[in-house]
Amino acid sequence: MHGATAGELAARLREVASGATPPTRHTRTATTTAFLFTGQGSQYAGMAQGLAATEPHFRDALHECAGLLAPHTDVPLPDLLWGDARHLLEQTRYAQIGIVSVQVALVAALRAAGVRPDAVAGHSLGELTAAWAAGVLTLPDLLRLTALRGELMQARPATGTMAVVHTGIRALTAELEKFPGIEIAAHNAPRVHTVSGPEEALARFAEQSSFRVRPLKVSHAFHSAVMEPALAPFTDAVAATPLAPPAIPFASTLTGAWHSDATATDPGHWAQAIRRAVRFSQAVTTLAETGPHTVWEIGPHPQLLPLARATLAETRPGTDPVWITTLQRGRADQPQFHAALAAHHNHTGADLHWTALHHGKRQSVTTVPGYPFRRRRFWITLDVPGTSATGPTTTDSTHPHETKRPEHHG
Repeated sequence: MHGATAGELAARLREVASGATPPTRHTRTATTTAFLFTGQGSQYAGMAQGLAATEPHFRDALHECAGLLAPHTDVPLPDLLWGDARHLLEQTRYAQIGIVSVQVALVAALRAAGVRPDAVAGHSLGELTAAWAAGVLTLPDLLRLTALRGELMQARPATGTMAVVHTGIRALTAELEKFPGIEIAAHNAPRVHTVSGPEEALARFAEQSSFRVRPLKVSHAFHSAVMEPALAPFTDAVAATPLAPPAIPFASTLTGAWHSDATATDPGHWAQAIRRAVRFSQAVTTLAETGPHTVWEIGPHPQLLPLARATLAETRPGTDPVWITTLQRGRADQPQFHAALAAHHNHTGADLHWTALHHGKRQSVTTVPGYPFRRRRFWITLDVPGTSATGPTTTDSTHPHETKRPEHHG
């Protein structure tokens, strides 16, 4: 249960009291939480501004990211997210550092509230943040590599584009043989894929194909041959970076399988993730092996949860976690974030760190009784011998639930 005001909280309590919202009893059984990290395209001007204004843990983490990014970008992070430079979020080099910084701050805020991932995966750019969440990268190295990745990718010729295609993989593979230069950039769900390539070739494909094709508004043909020259410098940068084996299960969207110690610490793996297709649907199927009770999408706007849900409906029917969104464009940040925390608590029974959640907000924490009040009225009446409320009497007319007032002498 959550509410932004005392009135909203009272209304939620009345719903419980009336039976409209049934109470849930938790048995404190072990639960598993998975985090999915959104990729590029989820950014927008003003993202997370409301959360930064209301959640101290989120704001502090974002400020830390701003300080660490300062040597690697010519635009201060606050100006990029909410200031005069927010229009630059349309460019890859700025979009990637903005998205990753918001993701880091979301993880910090969730950690303070008592929510930590037991398994992680990320879509393209999001796999870098997932690596940090899994303990593979330190925060300074994550932000430095993110800034470099965005610069290298933006430096490639902007002569290509991308599109979403709704069909099965076999039909799509066969169809693409007629259109040289177009590649599959991402396997997002069993019947949802992204293709990438030269603008002219993709325009012909969209016009002539019998599949439903939705063009994407992107600056480059990501995950295609045009990205090839970015691989060597990124490999060198990762090779000079200390990498650790994952501390928690970490599904790779390059292979679709679990990261091993070798793949997570292989510089070539992280470079190839720029060029090769994103195997998101396979990674989600792998992630489902942990039996997650809640799956969170960590990012400024949800892109992955519908794809993950469609994937598990086909590959692992009967798997039914609660899908939770952290932020969403067009919705107030703090109510959305608190609703997400309430959904996690209600479904898993895992207790939240209530004091930490309210830290720095000049608020107090109290405990609501876990039982209904027993409302009974006890009237105190004036008891004068020989009288009653209606006049003199010789009998005791006190109501069984009324309390006699003691006589005083003297």
